[in-house]
Amino acid sequence: MLLVSLVLFLLVLSLPAIPSMFEVRKPKDDGRLHIMEQYVRDPRWFGRSFRHKLAPFVSEARGNSYGRAELRMRTDEEVRWSPDLEIPALERLRGIGVGERVVVGHGAGIRDAYALERLDVQDDVVARTLTSDATMHIGRAVQILRWIDADGDIEIDSDSDLGLSASGGARVTLGERVHFERVWGAPVASHTSHREPFELDRHKATILDTEAMGGRRSIVVYGPVHVKAGTNIPEHLKVHGPVSIEPGVTIGGNLISRGDVTLAEGVTIGGHIFAEGNIRLGPRSRVSRDGVAKTVYGTGKVLIANDVEVYGWVVSEDGGNTL
Repeated sequence: MLLVSLVLFLLVLSLPAIPSMFEVRKPKDDGRLHIMEQYVRDPRWFGRSFRHKLAPFVSEARGNSYGRAELRMRTDEEVRWSPDLEIPALERLRGIGVGERVVVGHGAGIRDAYALERLDVQDDVVARTLTSDATMHIGRAVQILRWIDADGDIEIDSDSDLGLSASGGARVTLGERVHFERVWGAPVASHTSHREPFELDRHKATILDTEAMGGRRSIVVYGPVHVKAGTNIPEHLKVHGPVSIEPGVTIGGNLISRGDVTLAEGVTIGGHIFAEGNIRLGPRSRVSRDGVAKTVYGTGKVLIANDVEVYGWVVSEDGGNTL
């Protein structure tokens, strides 16, 4: 009786392992996991939501050529309309200013500015949000408290702070020493004076080149990695440590690092860059291509040199800067 009980106990104990043993002998669930990438929050949600709330007022005001109203947003906001709206230099405007063409003068302050055509923000302005249905230009040392969004190109001059989010339907060009947290563009580009490649740390790093790839399309490496110039990795590189990459390297897929990522210059990444640390994008580096949105994400800082292009998101949890 004791023997029977022991056998039954061992049988019950082994039941959960039976499917695993069958899977090991004849794998049926070893394919890639397909992720439905269309379930992604709209990167331009702030701007589109703002336009939707103002749409009835804008439609009526355009017919009258001038308008003023009180709208309920998160709080009651005064909204004013003029086809050519100009906020004089050094003036502080409460509420929301809307126009076909909007100019915010030097040193002015405004809660929200919305242009149906061009929005021009001059130097030293402080604004809560900026929105344009066409192009947007932001001058030097402009401080954004929340977000900006434009359907067309956005140009940002030096020493500006883009707040929580900046998004554009076309090219978003960052000047020197621009601070950001999240930027979306097609592409996000940089135009700065930092044209020298980043210095690379090769100390105690595994050297990776075409020969070391040995014909593999993807590779996982434990510890620091240094990728030699001209190396081509057809798919993905995952590194359990920091990674430094010499000029002319191409990675067709994702670059994932458990540490810092440094691209010296002229490096091409076809997929995402995810780093548990800082990211430095050297001159003439490229991430993804036109029509294919990817993400550069660092838990630390993201530093961007001259002539960098990223199609999609650039996200820096600790705050990013152009150089």
